[in-house]
Amino acid sequence: MKDLLVLISLFLAVYGKAQGQSQKFNFTFNPSKFIQINKLNKASGKEVIFDLYDIHGKKTKYITADKTSEALRRQKIYSFKGKSEDGAKLITLTIASGKLTGAYLENGNSYFIEPLDKNCKKKYKIYTKPDGNYQVGQIEDAVK
Repeated sequence: MKDLLVLISLFLAVYGKAQGQSQKFNFTFNPSKFIQINKLNKASGKEVIFDLYDIHGKKTKYITADKTSEALRRQKIYSFKGKSEDGAKLITLTIASGKLTGAYLENGNSYFIEPLDKNCKKKYKIYTKPDGNYQVGQIEDAVK
């Protein structure tokens, strides 16, 4: 009986620690090429499709609307809102300073998208907010 209690305690300790860690998935995306291919330099209000990923690394198609104002477009800042092709995820994305940032919501959970490091423009991470008092998302927003 004592061994069983020790085993259960050990399982709960390991499981609890694993639950406290954030999930993360890394991927590549080229915002400059995406802007060029989709001709985003000109206002169109058209549907824009992002072939990105979810937190588990599954390729996911996001169907968005270009919500960029002319003032922001002149400054090369682009804004998109939409959902995944299956309708399970709501997404908001921004391309500013040649970098992609954003977040999506699925089943009440928020997932954040940002460059892998501060100076990187082609490698990105999708992650969940870790337990604790951490700031997540786009901390220095290009749109003030």
